[in-house]
Amino acid sequence: MKNKANKIANLTLVFGVLFLTNYFLRNYWIEKLWILFALLLVLFGLAFMIYFFSAIFRKNKRGILIGVLVIGTVFLTELYNVDKNKNNAILKATLMDDLSAIHLTLNDDSTFEVIASTILNEITFKGNYQLIDNKIIFKDRPYDNEFIPDTLYIQGDKIVFQFDKDGKAITNFASYFKIHQNELDSAQRLEMKTHDNKENK
Repeated sequence: MKNKANKIANLTLVFGVLFLTNYFLRNYWIEKLWILFALLLVLFGLAFMIYFFSAIFRKNKRGILIGVLVIGTVFLTELYNVDKNKNNAILKATLMDDLSAIHLTLNDDSTFEVIASTILNEITFKGNYQLIDNKIIFKDRPYDNEFIPDTLYIQGDKIVFQFDKDGKAITNFASYFKIHQNELDSAQRLEMKTHDNKENK
């Protein structure tokens, strides 16, 4: 009986550690081997929960303690991440494609977040930006290739990447962000509008 109890506690520990390892490495794994990552996370998570509930059913104190520590670690980590990322968004925009979307968020502390999502996975890029007139200048890389340049331009309800030879913003399909939240202060908006008018002349 004692050996059975030790086995349950040990397996709870093993699968709990494996689950936490995958959980903390999720940002790395999801970019490299997202299918394998998802499979391992689910398998280790299910195995951990089975042995954890088995420990509860059998009143195995060691197994219960291990399970509570694993769940508590995940809970506190998520709580910390939510609090850490609690910035006030001043601008949100989305670039839509047929099978994917890129979501851009600018925060009031000069940080940005770019979330590239497809039907298969989701990748997040974070960093700092600078706002000058109608220009959004990324100080950190906003994407994993050169698709999003380091400077974007706010033009009305759009954020465009580039202009044609006549100075008109290029707004072909999937070539700009559509703004759906803009809380830039009135002074910034007026400055941008003035800048846009000058460029159009």
